[in-house]
Amino acid sequence: MLTRIVPAFMLLLSCGWCAAAELPVADVDALNDAVKSARPGDTIVLRAGEWKDADLLLRGTGEAGKPITLRAAEPGKVRLTGTSRLRIAGEHLVVEGLWFDNCRPVKSDIILFRADSKRLASHCVLRNCAITETTPTKDSPSKDSPTKDSTDRKWLSIYGSANCVERCSFQGKSSAGTLLVVWLPATEGQPPRHQITNNYFGPRPRLGKNGGEIIRIGVSETSMQKAECLVEGNLFEKCDGEVECISNKSCGNIYRGNTFIECQGTLTLRHGNGCLVENNVFLGNGRTGTGGIRVIGEDHRVVGNHLERLGGDEARAAICLQNGIDSSPASGYFQVKGATIEGNTIVDCKQSIALGYADKDVKAPLPPIDCVFKRNTVWAGKRAVITRFDPAAKPTWQDNRLWGGDLGIPPEPGLALAEFPKPPAIQPPDRKNLGTTWTP
Repeated sequence: MLTRIVPAFMLLLSCGWCAAAELPVADVDALNDAVKSARPGDTIVLRAGEWKDADLLLRGTGEAGKPITLRAAEPGKVRLTGTSRLRIAGEHLVVEGLWFDNCRPVKSDIILFRADSKRLASHCVLRNCAITETTPTKDSPSKDSPTKDSTDRKWLSIYGSANCVERCSFQGKSSAGTLLVVWLPATEGQPPRHQITNNYFGPRPRLGKNGGEIIRIGVSETSMQKAECLVEGNLFEKCDGEVECISNKSCGNIYRGNTFIECQGTLTLRHGNGCLVENNVFLGNGRTGTGGIRVIGEDHRVVGNHLERLGGDEARAAICLQNGIDSSPASGYFQVKGATIEGNTIVDCKQSIALGYADKDVKAPLPPIDCVFKRNTVWAGKRAVITRFDPAAKPTWQDNRLWGGDLGIPPEPGLALAEFPKPPAIQPPDRKNLGTTWTP
């Protein structure tokens, strides 16, 4: 019997078997040593307290179901400050519970899913972490808050493939630079399919120029690539950086089940084709400039969204289909083709449906074509239901319920007003179920 047990035990040793380890670390040097020795299933634990000017790099190879994890000793009790940053590179890595407070890395974003341009992240997770910024004012100076940041700095840059950002909180960004960017490779390969789910994106003041987005997926130059990312179940509150709260610049992405509260911006399908905008809620509460969904490009579907008391018009209308540019460059405005606007509810918005809008300084003569509005409910009160900026913008209308002061355009097949009660208001989601489990 003993002769059978000993070889089996030796076999386990020869396969490198060992129990998952917990590795406590108190400084960056100890972290670097722990990262080098970490195996699949191991957890590296950062001591609680302030980590100033800490350059954190989690690099390694975990396994599905046995990731290498870097976490705070207690969620929210590891506070990174100064020039601190985090880089994640490798496979099946998890980072949990860190707080980046007023961080300004030197010539770097705050969190990056890569070590450098050649070492990217795949199947990695950022969970229950926060990035916050507090800019002092004349009335509320703070020794813990730096002066206003003039650098174009992203807070979170996602590279690689199949990465996930979940249950994180981001609030207070006042400097230039999109808060969260998904970067696509210069040449198209497999879609990256990242997921951004159940996060809280808190107030961001108006920037006054481009670069104030909260999320951007892609850039103009790579916008015809398939990204197939999922943005789901997030809460955006008073995100006022610019007209594009979310800027879609790639193909095949899904925006589902998100809530926008008093955001003076829109979910903009800026470049790229074939995206789905489904079951999102936009609550303006009558605030001036609050916007909805803006459509540019081909074969998009806008389905089952609820848009209520939005105070924006033109590009910030509840649903806006823009005009396109003839022979548009990658950075221009492509013609809207084949959009399906179905099953949406628009309630008491300043401008419910805008057709053929174009900025005054843009020559955009191409109206939306082959588009259909079907089974939508629009309750406009005393306002017009439809605002048409280009007479040639004529979608197909099917089985819509429309009520307002007037249609806003001459009668067309499938268009008629019919009075019905104002739809009930939608309640916002419980903030406790979104973002970090702790309060930054």
